[in-house]
Amino acid sequence: LDALGAAASALADLPVFAELRSRLKALAGEVDDLALELRRRAEGFEEDPLRLAEVRARRHLLRRLARRYGGQLADALAAAEEARAALWALAAEEEELAQLAGQRTGLLAELADLTAQVAEARRAAAPRLAQAVADRLASLGMEAARFEVAVTGEAGEDVSFLLGPNPGEPPQPLAKAASGGELARAMLALRLVLSESPPTMVFDEVDAGIGGTAALAVGRALAELAQERQVLVVTHLPQVAAAASAHLVVRKEQGGGRTRSLVQPVSGEARLTELARMLSGQPDSPVARRHAAELLAAQQDPSSPSGVRR
Repeated sequence: LDALGAAASALADLPVFAELRSRLKALAGEVDDLALELRRRAEGFEEDPLRLAEVRARRHLLRRLARRYGGQLADALAAAEEARAALWALAAEEEELAQLAGQRTGLLAELADLTAQVAEARRAAAPRLAQAVADRLASLGMEAARFEVAVTGEAGEDVSFLLGPNPGEPPQPLAKAASGGELARAMLALRLVLSESPPTMVFDEVDAGIGGTAALAVGRALAELAQERQVLVVTHLPQVAAAASAHLVVRKEQGGGRTRSLVQPVSGEARLTELARMLSGQPDSPVARRHAAELLAAQQDPSSPSGVRR
């Protein structure tokens, strides 16, 4: 304001600058008004120490963030934007997890329902399977045997086969209740009833403790089982051996201070001789050979009541 007044005074004696002097004086008046207004407004402000402390703390925080994320406030703002995007991604993942949890709950409920259905179906099938096996056991010389199928577990996944081979004996697990021959016949009955089985099966002494008609039935059952898979049978009964499609004889031979086991296939007259030996212990006996021939013909002839169709 003083500089404007000095300039106007310097032009007072110069008529050529009269217009400019008037403008300077007008500017001086405007500046004087501005000074008064600024002074008035400045005097109207009230000091707020708390707000000042907040602003200072804010400025300090911004400087610290700028140093941490690259030195400039723009770097800190860019880092904040990245963090905000990551937070949104986490929120989306949480929403997806919630959806998956809902799907899992639904699937678990469906699984529980299916589990109950499977368990019910298995428990319903158990008596039918037990009866079918018992019928087969009766034809295999175990007429008085009781066979049960115990189904436990949430889905009926625990299945136990129980056998009471003799009258008055409660059914027990096969491993505890059955002898070797009874166990073999129980497994044979199961294989005859069930639709699935291994391609090769071995029966050792499946005919133990039986003879006569039961032995013929066991031979027929084994031959029936062999129609769709390979069945190897260790037997001392001629009725079972006669039902086989191939006959192997196992003998021991001593020589040179050692004992060897020999396996030799027999057919034709040799097989007839072996069956006669198994029947009577006298392979050259005419009666035994005649009986062996009748047995072999009966077991191999599909038209025979006791024969098995191959």
